[in-house]
Amino acid sequence: MKLLELPNKASNMLDWAIVRLVFLGIVGMIAAITLQIISRVFFSAVVWTEELARYLLVWSSFLGATLAYKRKMHIAVTFGVERLPKMMQRVIVLFSILLSMLFFAVCTYYGFQLMNMQIYQVSPALGLPMKYVYLGIPLSFFVMFIHGIVMILDMFVDAKGVHE
Repeated sequence: MKLLELPNKASNMLDWAIVRLVFLGIVGMIAAITLQIISRVFFSAVVWTEELARYLLVWSSFLGATLAYKRKMHIAVTFGVERLPKMMQRVIVLFSILLSMLFFAVCTYYGFQLMNMQIYQVSPALGLPMKYVYLGIPLSFFVMFIHGIVMILDMFVDAKGVHE
């Protein structure tokens, strides 16, 4: 049973950290856009604010997708599945999670490939290595893969016996 607790703890710790990162990303975006508006109206424009806001939006969006996936809040069409017997519903849910995990694995792999292609590129205004901007893609899909593992384990193990 201890082995089954490890993925759940990892998933919960990642979720805890990502909630805070997304919050900070959104606050940073608001601050950068506010600074951009104020500087354009009253002074000369600060050139790096637009780029920073864009990169924070990308990271917040991808990391926010992991939060929605863990909470099963992504859009789904369930009216057909709900009419099936419980056992068939479980099979379809399991299949959809496995298919999602395959997608997450492929996106993680190609996300790292994309990141490696940008290894020498630097953002124009911030001078930030673009590999760090692109890191949000494979990282988010890898986190969703971990959440998928936990969802599958939860299907086969009584949640009260294994989790807190």
